[in-house]
Amino acid sequence: MPSSALADLLTTRLLGGQVTRYHTRPEVGENQSVAEHTWRALVILNTLWPEASKQAMLYLLYHDVTEAELGDLPATTKWKYQFLAEEYRRAEAEHTKTLKIDYEITEREKSICKMADMLELVLHCYGKLQKGNTLAKPIFENGIQFLRSNFSENPCFPPVEKVISELERNEREL
Repeated sequence: MPSSALADLLTTRLLGGQVTRYHTRPEVGENQSVAEHTWRALVILNTLWPEASKQAMLYLLYHDVTEAELGDLPATTKWKYQFLAEEYRRAEAEHTKTLKIDYEITEREKSICKMADMLELVLHCYGKLQKGNTLAKPIFENGIQFLRSNFSENPCFPPVEKVISELERNEREL
């Protein structure tokens, strides 16, 4: 039987999966949970970079778990209010240590995890566009712009660019 401390740690980690994404844009999120997003991001990571280390997979598995404690601060808010983003990052780092999920990964692995994370957002919005939800288009486009502006020179970016190009071509035909 697990000790109270271990049971508490599990309970706290598992709460992260129940956080609802896109809470400031519910017309797009349709109650996507962090658990669903994370599974999809891990599938993307494993599909585009099958050589990704276990550490990278664990890093991605837990990348949004702190949102159960801190909330899901929208990326656009982080971009607009840099001072808030910095404080949020500090709080995330502290809570990550508390949860014992502070995995050390290389800069390359951080990049592919972030690309998988953002590509999941793009694919999520693409799915909404396929269903006729045009409100997802600005988020779809912002996600693509973020990926290209931050990673186009990264040697790991070509498979992401290939997916993006295919989605853009298909999106024009919707």
